[in-house]
Amino acid sequence: MKPFFWFNGTPTPNGVMTVTNAGMAGHSGKDIKKDMNMNNVTISFKFPVNPTGLILYYGEYGGNINVEINGVLENVQDFSDIEGKVIGGVNVTLTSVSGPKGVLNLQGMITSFSIGGQERRIDHICPRK
Repeated sequence: MKPFFWFNGTPTPNGVMTVTNAGMAGHSGKDIKKDMNMNNVTISFKFPVNPTGLILYYGEYGGNINVEINGVLENVQDFSDIEGKVIGGVNVTLTSVSGPKGVLNLQGMITSFSIGGQERRIDHICPRK
């Protein structure tokens, strides 16, 4: 985990991440609907090899998000603000699931990836070869 940036650019190291079984990120799962609840925190992922794509399910319930791909940070209000963008050389698309839930799709070589939020849920982070 690392500091989260509020929408005004101010960093905070005082965030909290919890794992719940509320199923608020939209992935149906086979047995248990666990997801990560992010509140003013950024989670940095390290992969054993650099993926050429990534998907993750998300739920938006307030605040802003930080998405950092290959060292390029986007600090935006909602996931829809990065739809169709190229961040760090990676193409970003979204697929709606229902209501505040969706799927983030990344296509391109990913050497680093971080995501953070306020009142955001994520689940089923799946790097692609």
